[in-house]
Amino acid sequence: MALVTIALVLLSWNGKLVALGIVGGVFLLWFSAALAWAYADGDHGRHALQRAYNVTFGWGDGF
Repeated sequence: MALVTIALVLLSWNGKLVALGIVGGVFLLWFSAALAWAYADGDHGRHALQRAYNVTFGWGDGF
């Protein structure tokens, strides 16, 4: 998540508001889809949020 946050800060710092909206919207859509998938799979509450977070930002754990 730190890499995504840094990318969003750099986009806003350079005045790239359209790119900021697109990148932020993509991650919001991805997280929402992952959360809906977790709820459909039978998870609820905190566990569903943890699964959605791992699906959305889990790829950055290796950095």
